[in-house]
Amino acid sequence: MLRQIRSQLAARRREKADAAIRKLRDDAEYLGIGPIPGPVRVALRTYHETKWKMRLIAPPVAIWVMSFVSIIMKNLVKEYAPSWVTHAIYDKPGEKSMATIAGWISFSYTIIIVWLSFLLARRLIVSLARFLDIHSLTFERVQRWAELISECADTVRAPHMRPDLQGVSLRLAELRVKGARSMRGTVPPFSRRRPELRKHANRVIATMRATHAEFDVDRKVAARKLAGLALQISDRYAQGHVGALLDSQNLVQPTRRREALHLAVLAGVMAASGFAVQVFHIPAPLAIGAVVLTGAWLYRSAASAGLAVLAALLPVLFPGK
Repeated sequence: MLRQIRSQLAARRREKADAAIRKLRDDAEYLGIGPIPGPVRVALRTYHETKWKMRLIAPPVAIWVMSFVSIIMKNLVKEYAPSWVTHAIYDKPGEKSMATIAGWISFSYTIIIVWLSFLLARRLIVSLARFLDIHSLTFERVQRWAELISECADTVRAPHMRPDLQGVSLRLAELRVKGARSMRGTVPPFSRRRPELRKHANRVIATMRATHAEFDVDRKVAARKLAGLALQISDRYAQGHVGALLDSQNLVQPTRRREALHLAVLAGVMAASGFAVQVFHIPAPLAIGAVVLTGAWLYRSAASAGLAVLAALLPVLFPGK
Protein backbone atom coordinates (compact mmCIF):
# COMPACT_ATOMS: atom_id res chain seq x y z
CA MET A 1 0.00 0.00 0.00
CA LEU A 2 2.73 2.43 0.99
CA ARG A 3 4.76 1.53 -2.06
CA GLN A 4 1.75 2.14 -4.29
CA ILE A 5 1.18 5.59 -2.76
CA ARG A 6 4.83 6.50 -3.23
CA SER A 7 4.66 5.33 -6.82
CA GLN A 8 1.58 7.43 -7.50
CA LEU A 9 3.13 10.53 -5.95
CA ALA A 10 6.31 10.04 -7.98
CA ALA A 11 4.21 9.70 -11.13
CA ARG A 12 2.39 12.94 -10.36
CA ARG A 13 5.68 14.76 -9.87
CA ARG A 14 6.96 13.43 -13.19
CA GLU A 15 3.76 14.60 -14.87
CA LYS A 16 4.22 18.10 -13.48
CA ALA A 17 7.83 18.15 -14.66
CA ASP A 18 6.81 16.92 -18.12
CA ALA A 19 4.08 19.56 -18.31
CA ALA A 20 6.51 22.35 -17.35
CA ILE A 21 9.06 21.22 -19.93
CA ARG A 22 6.38 20.85 -22.59
CA LYS A 23 5.01 24.32 -21.82
CA LEU A 24 8.45 25.87 -22.09
CA ARG A 25 9.15 24.01 -25.35
CA ASP A 26 5.87 25.18 -26.89
CA ASP A 27 6.49 28.79 -25.83
CA ALA A 28 10.05 28.74 -27.16
CA GLU A 29 8.97 27.25 -30.49
CA TYR A 30 6.19 29.81 -30.85
CA LEU A 31 8.58 32.68 -30.14
CA GLY A 32 11.22 31.22 -32.45
CA ILE A 33 14.03 31.32 -29.91
CA GLY A 34 15.27 27.82 -30.59
CA PRO A 35 15.03 24.41 -28.92
CA ILE A 36 15.24 24.04 -25.15
CA PRO A 37 18.81 23.17 -24.08
CA GLY A 38 19.28 19.89 -22.24
CA PRO A 39 20.57 21.49 -19.00
CA VAL A 40 17.40 23.58 -18.77
CA ARG A 41 15.18 20.51 -19.17
CA VAL A 42 17.17 18.68 -16.49
CA ALA A 43 16.93 21.69 -14.15
CA LEU A 44 13.16 21.94 -14.55
CA ARG A 45 12.70 18.22 -13.98
CA THR A 46 14.90 18.30 -10.89
CA TYR A 47 13.00 21.27 -9.50
CA HIS A 48 9.56 19.73 -9.87
CA GLU A 49 10.56 16.25 -8.69
CA THR A 50 12.34 17.46 -5.51
CA LYS A 51 10.16 20.46 -4.62
CA TRP A 52 8.16 18.45 -2.10
CA LYS A 53 11.31 17.66 -0.11
CA MET A 54 12.16 21.35 0.20
CA ARG A 55 8.66 22.10 1.42
CA LEU A 56 9.21 19.60 4.22
CA ILE A 57 12.54 20.92 5.48
CA ALA A 58 12.20 24.68 4.86
CA PRO A 59 9.40 25.60 7.36
CA PRO A 60 10.90 23.90 10.44
CA VAL A 61 14.36 25.28 9.63
CA ALA A 62 12.95 28.80 9.20
CA ILE A 63 11.00 28.60 12.47
CA TRP A 64 14.06 27.30 14.34
CA VAL A 65 16.26 30.04 12.90
CA MET A 66 13.75 32.74 13.84
CA SER A 67 13.58 31.42 17.41
CA PHE A 68 17.38 31.11 17.62
CA VAL A 69 17.98 34.64 16.35
CA SER A 70 15.29 36.05 18.65
CA ILE A 71 16.85 34.43 21.71
CA ILE A 72 20.36 35.62 20.79
CA MET A 73 19.17 39.17 20.11
CA LYS A 74 17.17 39.27 23.34
CA ASN A 75 20.19 38.15 25.39
CA LEU A 76 22.47 40.65 23.67
CA VAL A 77 20.04 43.52 24.22
CA LYS A 78 19.56 42.70 27.89
CA GLU A 79 23.31 42.28 28.41
CA TYR A 80 24.77 45.24 26.51
CA ALA A 81 21.99 47.71 25.60
CA PRO A 82 21.06 50.66 27.89
CA SER A 83 18.10 50.12 30.14
CA TRP A 84 15.94 52.63 28.24
CA VAL A 85 16.43 50.61 25.03
CA THR A 86 15.37 47.43 26.82
CA HIS A 87 12.27 49.16 28.19
CA ALA A 88 11.43 50.55 24.74
CA ILE A 89 11.54 47.08 23.19
CA TYR A 90 9.95 44.87 25.82
CA ASP A 91 7.63 47.10 27.87
CA LYS A 92 4.03 47.17 26.60
CA PRO A 93 4.83 46.06 23.03
CA GLY A 94 1.18 46.30 21.97
CA GLU A 95 1.04 50.07 22.59
CA LYS A 96 3.98 51.10 20.41
CA SER A 97 3.54 53.51 17.49
CA MET A 98 5.88 55.22 15.04
CA ALA A 99 5.13 58.57 16.65
CA THR A 100 7.36 57.70 19.62
CA ILE A 101 11.03 56.86 20.03
CA ALA A 102 10.06 53.58 21.65
CA GLY A 103 8.07 52.68 18.56
CA TRP A 104 11.03 53.35 16.28
CA ILE A 105 13.37 51.33 18.47
CA SER A 106 10.95 48.41 18.61
CA PHE A 107 10.37 48.60 14.85
CA SER A 108 14.12 48.63 14.09
CA TYR A 109 14.68 45.72 16.45
CA THR A 110 12.03 43.69 14.63
CA ILE A 111 13.52 44.53 11.23
CA ILE A 112 16.97 43.41 12.37
CA ILE A 113 15.62 40.08 13.65
CA VAL A 114 13.71 39.43 10.42
CA TRP A 115 16.70 40.37 8.24
CA LEU A 116 19.18 38.23 10.18
CA SER A 117 16.72 35.33 10.27
CA PHE A 118 16.21 35.50 6.52
CA LEU A 119 19.94 35.51 5.75
CA LEU A 120 20.72 32.71 8.19
CA ALA A 121 17.71 30.59 7.18
CA ARG A 122 18.52 30.89 3.49
CA ARG A 123 22.14 29.90 3.97
CA LEU A 124 21.23 27.03 6.30
CA ILE A 125 18.49 25.71 4.00
CA VAL A 126 20.80 25.86 0.98
CA SER A 127 23.58 24.02 2.83
CA LEU A 128 21.16 21.40 4.12
CA ALA A 129 19.64 20.94 0.66
CA ARG A 130 23.06 20.35 -0.85
CA PHE A 131 23.94 17.87 1.88
CA LEU A 132 20.69 15.98 1.26
CA ASP A 133 21.06 16.29 -2.53
CA ILE A 134 17.87 18.36 -2.87
CA HIS A 135 18.19 20.83 -5.75
CA SER A 136 14.72 22.34 -5.98
CA LEU A 137 15.82 25.57 -4.31
CA THR A 138 18.80 25.81 -6.66
CA PHE A 139 16.76 25.39 -9.83
CA GLU A 140 13.71 27.38 -8.74
CA ARG A 141 15.32 30.25 -10.63
CA VAL A 142 15.08 28.32 -13.89
CA GLN A 143 11.34 27.87 -13.28
CA ARG A 144 10.94 31.60 -12.68
CA TRP A 145 12.74 32.45 -15.94
CA ALA A 146 10.59 29.88 -17.74
CA GLU A 147 7.52 31.73 -16.43
CA LEU A 148 8.97 34.95 -17.83
CA ILE A 149 9.28 33.26 -21.24
CA SER A 150 5.65 32.15 -20.91
CA GLU A 151 4.56 35.74 -20.22
CA CYS A 152 6.43 36.90 -23.32
CA ALA A 153 4.74 34.19 -25.39
CA ASP A 154 1.31 35.19 -24.10
CA THR A 155 2.02 38.78 -25.07
CA VAL A 156 2.93 37.78 -28.63
CA ARG A 157 -0.04 35.39 -28.95
CA ALA A 158 -2.58 38.09 -28.04
CA PRO A 159 -1.51 41.26 -29.89
CA HIS A 160 -5.02 42.75 -29.70
CA MET A 161 -5.31 42.57 -25.92
CA ARG A 162 -5.48 45.80 -23.98
CA PRO A 163 -1.93 47.06 -23.29
CA ASP A 164 -2.48 46.94 -19.53
CA LEU A 165 -3.20 43.19 -19.81
CA GLN A 166 -0.02 42.50 -21.74
CA GLY A 167 2.35 43.49 -18.97
CA VAL A 168 5.50 41.46 -18.41
CA SER A 169 6.98 41.94 -14.94
CA LEU A 170 10.74 41.63 -14.45
CA ARG A 171 10.84 42.03 -10.69
CA LEU A 172 11.00 38.36 -9.70
CA ALA A 173 13.23 37.46 -12.64
CA GLU A 174 15.67 40.21 -11.64
CA LEU A 175 15.78 39.01 -8.06
CA ARG A 176 16.65 35.52 -9.29
CA VAL A 177 19.54 36.96 -11.32
CA LYS A 178 20.86 38.83 -8.30
CA GLY A 179 20.98 35.71 -6.17
CA ALA A 180 22.31 33.38 -8.87
CA ARG A 181 25.92 33.53 -7.66
CA SER A 182 24.90 32.46 -4.15
CA MET A 183 22.30 29.81 -4.93
CA ARG A 184 23.95 27.85 -7.72
CA GLY A 185 26.64 26.42 -5.43
CA THR A 186 29.59 26.85 -7.81
CA VAL A 187 31.11 29.81 -5.94
CA PRO A 188 32.20 29.62 -2.26
CA PRO A 189 30.48 32.09 0.09
CA PHE A 190 33.59 34.25 0.64
CA SER A 191 35.22 33.86 -2.75
CA ARG A 192 37.11 36.79 -4.29
CA ARG A 193 35.07 36.26 -7.44
CA ARG A 194 31.90 37.53 -5.83
CA PRO A 195 32.41 41.30 -6.48
CA GLU A 196 32.87 40.65 -10.19
CA LEU A 197 29.90 38.29 -10.22
CA ARG A 198 27.79 41.00 -8.58
CA LYS A 199 28.81 43.47 -11.29
CA HIS A 200 27.98 40.92 -13.98
CA ALA A 201 24.55 40.30 -12.45
CA ASN A 202 23.85 44.06 -12.42
CA ARG A 203 24.77 44.29 -16.11
CA VAL A 204 22.52 41.33 -16.92
CA ILE A 205 19.64 43.02 -15.11
CA ALA A 206 20.35 46.28 -16.95
CA THR A 207 20.25 44.40 -20.25
CA MET A 208 16.90 42.84 -19.36
CA ARG A 209 15.49 46.23 -18.39
CA ALA A 210 16.72 47.83 -21.60
CA THR A 211 15.04 45.08 -23.61
CA HIS A 212 11.87 45.45 -21.54
CA ALA A 213 11.84 49.16 -22.36
CA GLU A 214 11.63 48.27 -26.06
CA PHE A 215 8.08 46.96 -25.49
CA ASP A 216 6.87 50.52 -26.11
CA VAL A 217 8.46 50.47 -29.57
CA ASP A 218 7.61 46.98 -30.87
CA ARG A 219 6.03 44.65 -28.34
CA LYS A 220 6.40 41.46 -30.37
CA VAL A 221 10.06 41.96 -31.24
CA ALA A 222 10.92 43.01 -27.68
CA ALA A 223 9.05 40.04 -26.19
CA ARG A 224 10.95 37.59 -28.40
CA LYS A 225 14.24 39.26 -27.54
CA LEU A 226 13.53 39.22 -23.80
CA ALA A 227 12.46 35.58 -23.93
CA GLY A 228 15.71 34.73 -25.75
CA LEU A 229 17.71 36.43 -23.00
CA ALA A 230 15.77 34.52 -20.32
CA LEU A 231 16.42 31.21 -22.09
CA GLN A 232 20.13 31.91 -22.40
CA ILE A 233 20.33 32.92 -18.74
CA SER A 234 18.57 29.69 -17.77
CA ASP A 235 20.98 27.60 -19.83
CA ARG A 236 24.10 29.28 -18.44
CA TYR A 237 22.81 29.11 -14.89
CA ALA A 238 21.85 25.44 -15.20
CA GLN A 239 25.41 24.70 -16.34
CA GLY A 240 26.86 26.68 -13.42
CA HIS A 241 28.27 29.58 -15.48
CA VAL A 242 27.05 32.30 -13.10
CA GLY A 243 29.74 34.70 -14.33
CA ALA A 244 28.60 34.42 -17.95
CA LEU A 245 24.81 34.43 -17.83
CA LEU A 246 24.89 36.51 -21.02
CA ASP A 247 27.62 37.15 -23.54
CA SER A 248 29.69 40.23 -22.73
CA GLN A 249 29.06 41.85 -26.14
CA ASN A 250 25.32 41.77 -25.48
CA LEU A 251 25.46 43.43 -22.07
CA VAL A 252 24.70 47.08 -21.36
CA GLN A 253 25.95 49.26 -18.54
CA PRO A 254 23.60 49.46 -15.54
CA THR A 255 21.85 52.73 -14.82
CA ARG A 256 21.93 54.41 -11.46
CA ARG A 257 19.88 52.47 -8.95
CA ARG A 258 17.04 54.29 -7.18
CA GLU A 259 15.75 51.56 -4.87
CA ALA A 260 17.40 53.14 -1.83
CA LEU A 261 15.79 56.51 -2.59
CA HIS A 262 12.39 54.88 -3.09
CA LEU A 263 12.71 53.05 0.21
CA ALA A 264 13.73 56.26 2.01
CA VAL A 265 10.76 58.15 0.55
CA LEU A 266 8.35 55.38 1.49
CA ALA A 267 9.79 55.20 5.03
CA GLY A 268 9.39 58.97 5.36
CA VAL A 269 5.78 58.89 4.25
CA MET A 270 5.07 56.01 6.63
CA ALA A 271 6.64 57.87 9.56
CA ALA A 272 4.85 61.13 8.71
CA SER A 273 1.51 59.36 8.41
CA GLY A 274 1.90 57.62 11.75
CA PHE A 275 2.96 60.88 13.40
CA ALA A 276 0.02 62.78 11.85
CA VAL A 277 -2.47 60.22 13.16
CA GLN A 278 -1.08 60.39 16.69
CA VAL A 279 -0.46 64.16 16.94
CA PHE A 280 -2.88 65.88 14.56
CA HIS A 281 -5.63 63.24 14.82
CA ILE A 282 -5.87 62.79 11.06
CA PRO A 283 -8.24 59.92 10.20
CA ALA A 284 -6.30 56.67 10.05
CA PRO A 285 -7.92 55.50 6.77
CA LEU A 286 -6.69 58.67 5.07
CA ALA A 287 -3.14 58.17 6.34
CA ILE A 288 -3.13 54.49 5.39
CA GLY A 289 -4.38 55.38 1.93
CA ALA A 290 -1.55 57.89 1.50
CA VAL A 291 1.03 55.24 2.44
CA VAL A 292 -0.47 52.63 0.12
CA LEU A 293 -0.71 55.05 -2.82
CA THR A 294 2.87 56.19 -2.31
CA GLY A 295 4.16 52.61 -2.21
CA ALA A 296 2.17 51.68 -5.32
CA TRP A 297 3.47 54.73 -7.20
CA LEU A 298 7.11 54.14 -6.23
CA TYR A 299 7.26 50.44 -7.01
CA ARG A 300 4.69 50.21 -9.82
CA SER A 301 5.29 46.72 -11.34
CA ALA A 302 6.16 45.32 -7.90
CA ALA A 303 3.21 47.01 -6.22
CA SER A 304 1.65 43.73 -5.08
CA ALA A 305 4.82 42.72 -3.22
CA GLY A 306 5.20 46.19 -1.73
CA LEU A 307 1.59 46.29 -0.56
CA ALA A 308 2.04 42.89 1.06
CA VAL A 309 4.92 44.33 3.10
CA LEU A 310 2.85 47.38 4.01
CA ALA A 311 0.02 45.16 5.17
CA ALA A 312 2.39 43.57 7.66
CA LEU A 313 3.70 46.95 8.85
CA LEU A 314 0.42 48.81 9.18
CA PRO A 315 -0.35 47.40 12.65
CA VAL A 316 2.99 48.82 13.82
CA LEU A 317 2.28 52.24 12.31
CA PHE A 318 -1.34 52.41 13.37
CA PRO A 319 -1.88 50.27 16.47
CA GLY A 320 -5.45 49.20 17.01
CA LYS A 321 -6.50 49.82 13.41
